[in-house]
Amino acid sequence: MQDKVLKMALIGVGNMGKKYAQMIVSGEVLHMKLAAVVIRRDEQIAWGKTLVNVDGQPVEIFRSADELFHAAESDPSLFDAVLIATPHKTHKELAVRAFELKKDVLCDKPAAADIGEALAMNDAAEKNDRIYGLVFHQRLYPKYMKIKEMIDSGEIGTLKRVSLINSRYLRTSHYHKSGSWRSSFAGEGGGALINQGQHILDIFQYLFGMPQRLFAVIPFGKYNPFAVDDEDTIVMEYDTGMTASFILTTGEACCEERMEIIGTKARLLLEDNTLSITRFDDIEKYIKTEDVNSREHLHFTEEKIMYEKSAEPYTQLLEKFAQAALKHDEGCLVAKGAEGLHSLMLCAGAYYSACKGIRVDLPLDAVRYKELMDNLIEDEKNAPVM
Repeated sequence: MQDKVLKMALIGVGNMGKKYAQMIVSGEVLHMKLAAVVIRRDEQIAWGKTLVNVDGQPVEIFRSADELFHAAESDPSLFDAVLIATPHKTHKELAVRAFELKKDVLCDKPAAADIGEALAMNDAAEKNDRIYGLVFHQRLYPKYMKIKEMIDSGEIGTLKRVSLINSRYLRTSHYHKSGSWRSSFAGEGGGALINQGQHILDIFQYLFGMPQRLFAVIPFGKYNPFAVDDEDTIVMEYDTGMTASFILTTGEACCEERMEIIGTKARLLLEDNTLSITRFDDIEKYIKTEDVNSREHLHFTEEKIMYEKSAEPYTQLLEKFAQAALKHDEGCLVAKGAEGLHSLMLCAGAYYSACKGIRVDLPLDAVRYKELMDNLIEDEKNAPVM
């Protein structure tokens, strides 16, 4: 694979799209180059003309996704894969068109704004035998890799309870107004859960799997005068007996990431970048066999791991996608596209539960969710301007 390079087409040149473009043209991604970019706004053209790969090849500019795809129909060698970094509700159409042109796709989170759209993207990738990945780069954080390793190896025993609180992503009115599509059911498909929450929900299901039932309490517009969520509380149930609580807020002053994982052999406590590990005797066996009333005979050991803050591992994720596409092996991906349905399903289930006031069984039916979302969009449109 040393001489092979994946030629990418980038659609979406917002903050993240520009970052991806710079990473690729500067040669940070060893087996990737930027062949084409879609730039719709005139004021961005000058920036686009500065994009030149390290081999001296300039990036070809197209003024729309239609123009890009038509060019690929005439010249299939123009690019090999598409990187989608556009608003959520455009993902499905762009991805499906790329798959139909036999192009691989790397899509920024979330996969889509709707369960049905995500399913359609999965189906199109499978039908056309294409590589499909998602930008869930946080799976590459060493702290989560360590936790995943400990869970999968059985080191912490059987999972019994999980508690997660995240207030890291404070968002101001300035942010919410920075794009006409932001923070709305019509433009984004929701609020915190469908945006900032997708990374957190992905890590949650990546580590612990999908629950079978959930119940959510969401005070929509708690901190902002809009219809979507800026705080979410979800209680989840698993057929294994494990229970979990999940709290996300984008309106609190203090920045906190706290995840507590209780197993039968260990407790993990992640506080920001500090992982505290408490190991103990198998508690299920202890409860059944020890001739004492409480913890008198329990043995504990403590370990603490501090993780240094480092650069976001986007280039590593992009390189893994390049390898997956060049080898046609989705096993190289950090996150398979089909897995994007999981974090989206948790989000959809929470919205459905909160709006209906009921416990929801997963997976949630896509048609039922679409009906709810259509009603929420209509109510949002008719709401008085504040």
